[in-house]
Amino acid sequence: MVEVLVRYSNQTHLLNQLQKVIDAAESDPQSETFTAPSRKVRVSLRDCLDQQTATKLVELYEAGESSGRLAELFQLPKRYVLDVLRGAGVEVRLPRMSSTEVRQATQLYAAGLSLADVGKRMGRSYSTIHKALKRAGVRMRDTHGRA
Repeated sequence: MVEVLVRYSNQTHLLNQLQKVIDAAESDPQSETFTAPSRKVRVSLRDCLDQQTATKLVELYEAGESSGRLAELFQLPKRYVLDVLRGAGVEVRLPRMSSTEVRQATQLYAAGLSLADVGKRMGRSYSTIHKALKRAGVRMRDTHGRA
């Protein structure tokens, strides 16, 4: 029966699991109970990070290291580094741009500066500037500077 289902179904991963259950049942016909193959359990990075490493992350950040650099050093996603810092009660530097900063970035961009140049002037990455301007509804130029 499983062979027929395999031939006519695109859900082969489910059929493979079914075949494993059938094989397990056939290998020990006297047993009334058997365990189906289990799913992989996702473990959060937070569960894998020891307290000493988290403490070091916080110390380095408070000493002036950027969250992006810490993500590189510890080989972790930046969002996770930020979660660890926030979980430790650390105030994360450079949150979302304020409305005053967005207005300033809009003016610089409208004056012809590139996103990278605006970011350098404001101490932000070009991607942060881009996101803020898009959220503010600023019409973006193409990559060649044309309107």
